[in-house]
Amino acid sequence: MTLKDRCKKFTHELGIPVTRFCRSINISTRAYYSWLSDDLKLAESTLTRIDKYLSKYGF
Repeated sequence: MTLKDRCKKFTHELGIPVTRFCRSINISTRAYYSWLSDDLKLAESTLTRIDKYLSKYGF
């Protein structure tokens, strides 16, 4: 499962608003949606931060 899929699953299964999720991982909602639609590449440090956050909650 890709990191993008894990993010979508996390917000969907837990019912967390995307705005709250983005605040938790310290990126803007605009950057998040651009990344999901492949219009933006996130820095490796940001991807690592997202991965660590999701792993903390078992996703």
